[in-house]
This record gives sequence, structure tokens and C-alpha cells, in this order.
Amino acid sequence: MFGLNKIKETKEKAMQMKSALAQLNFEGNSTNGMVTIQCTGDKRFHSLEINDSIFKIRSREEVQIMILEAIDQAQLKADQKIKEEMNKIMPNIPGMDDLGF
Repeated sequence: MFGLNKIKETKEKAMQMKSALAQLNFEGNSTNGMVTIQCTGDKRFHSLEINDSIFKIRSREEVQIMILEAIDQAQLKADQKIKEEMNKIMPNIPGMDDLGF
């Protein structure tokens, strides 16, 4: 059975993991590599780089799409790492995958 002590221990490990992940950086790029963005494990975006040459050959809307691609990629990488780390500390409880862990 999954006792209260185990729940408390798992919660503490999750909090420690959350702090550790907040220190990691995840980078996302647009498909053509002209836009790069970085976020932390708690998904705070802190860096955006756009190659100046892109403004000469692409419309504003296309650049916006590139930015969104880079954001999506960075978030996906962060989500994958979070899931990987959660799987290390969470016991194998049926149905937990359904909760997004």
C-alpha cells in the first residue's frame, strides 16, 4: 500500500525536482533555424534570437510563425524532461499516465 510517509517523501522529491528543473535551460528553434528561444524547466522564457536577415525575405506573419515554432519546441523539450524526471520519483501507480505525468 502507498502509505502517508511515502506520499510525503514523494512530494518532497517532487519539490526538489521542480527546483532543479527551474535551473535547466531548454532551447527551441524554428524549422529553418532562423529563430531560437530558450526557457527554463518551469517554462519561463528568457532569450529570443531572430536572425536579422529573415526580415528581408519573410513577412511579419511568417516570422511570428517561426517564433511560435521555436516556443513549441522549447516547451516540448521541457515537458519531456519533466515527464522523465517525474517517472523517476513516482511509483508505478495504475492510471497515473492519464494524469499527464
